[in-house]
Amino acid sequence: MKDYLRYMLNPAILLASAYGLYEGGSFVWLGFAVLIGILSFDSFLSADYGLRDQRFPWLYDTIVAVQVLAGFGQIFMYASLVGQHHFQSTTEHVGAFLTMMFTQFIVSAPALHEMFHRENLAHRWLGRLGMVMIFDPWREITHVVTHHVHTVTPDDPDYAWRGQNLYSHLVRTFKGQVRESFALEKQMWTKRGRKALDPRNAWVWRVGILIAFVALLAAIGGPKGAFLAVLVCLVGPRLLLEMFNYTQHYGLVTATPGRFDERHTWNHLTPFVRILALEITNHAGHHEDSYKPFYALRPRPTGPQQPPFFICLLLSLVPPLWYMMIRPRLAHWDACYATPQERELAEVENERAGWSDLNHKPDLARIRLAVAP
Repeated sequence: MKDYLRYMLNPAILLASAYGLYEGGSFVWLGFAVLIGILSFDSFLSADYGLRDQRFPWLYDTIVAVQVLAGFGQIFMYASLVGQHHFQSTTEHVGAFLTMMFTQFIVSAPALHEMFHRENLAHRWLGRLGMVMIFDPWREITHVVTHHVHTVTPDDPDYAWRGQNLYSHLVRTFKGQVRESFALEKQMWTKRGRKALDPRNAWVWRVGILIAFVALLAAIGGPKGAFLAVLVCLVGPRLLLEMFNYTQHYGLVTATPGRFDERHTWNHLTPFVRILALEITNHAGHHEDSYKPFYALRPRPTGPQQPPFFICLLLSLVPPLWYMMIRPRLAHWDACYATPQERELAEVENERAGWSDLNHKPDLARIRLAVAP
C-alpha cells in the first residue's frame, strides 16, 4: 500500500493549505512553505527509478479525482475569503496569493492534466472542466493534438529552441497556442458544415465553462475575490506551466517529426517531484503513450535528464544561468543521444543560436562531468 499512500501527499497538501488560508495570519504561508520545503529537500535527493504497484488502479484514480475537486474547492474558498476581507494585512494577502499560486500549479494542474489524457469519458470530462483552473479551457486541443504530435519541432508552440530565453518563449507560446487552437477548432466546425457559434463546437462550450467559472467566483467572492482568484490562475498554474514546458524539450531536435523517442525529452526523476507532478516529469513514458495512466509509466535511467525540477524553474528565470546549465547537457545529448541526422540538425541550431563552440569535437569526459547529477 506504500505506493498508494505516496500520492495521498497531494490532497494532504491542499488540505493543509486550505487550513492555513482559513486560519489566516501567518498560517496563510503554510501551503507555500510546505511546497517550497519539499521541493528544496527533493533537489538534494537521488533519482527514483522505482515502478509503482498497479494492483488497485481505482485507488490512484480516486486520489487524482479528489485532487481535482479539492483544487476547485480551494480556489472557491480563496475567492470567498478575499470577498469577506479575511486577509487583513499586505503580508497575509501576499502569503495567501503565493500559497494559491504554487498549490494550484504543483498539485492541481498535474491532476487535471492526468484526467484529460484518459480514455475513460468521466475522467476526461473532469480534466476538461478542471482546465478552467489554469484559465485555459483550450489546453487539451493544443496539448494533445499539437504538442504530442509535433514534439521538438517548430510546429509545436510549447517547444523552445537553442538560444531562446524564457521570456521570448512565453510571448511565442501564448500567441502560438491561441492561434493553433483556433485554427484546429475552425477546421473541425468548417469540416462539419457548422456555423462558428454553433453550441456543438468545442470552442463555444469551452468559452461557456470559463465564463461560468468566473461568474461563480464573482458570486462567491465578489469582484475582488473573482479578480484575485483569476489572477492566481493566470500568474500561477498558467504562467508556471509554460515555464515548465520551456524546460521539458529545450533545444532538442528530431530527424523523424511525428515519431517520438525517449531521447526527445528531458526528465526529472527525483522522488517527491514524481509524486507531486503525478509522474509528468517522467516525461518520456508519457510521450510514448499519452493515454497510459501515471502509475503505469516506467522511469528511463538511460534517457536525457536535467537537474531537479525546482532548480530548473529557478535557473530559467535568469537566462545566463540557464544557458550555463543547459549548454553542456545539449553537447552531451548531441554526442551521446542524437542520430547522425539529428547531429547535423543540432549543428545548424548551434550556429543559429551563436553556440558554434558546441560543434567542435566534444571532450566527452569533461561533458559527462559537467552534466553529472
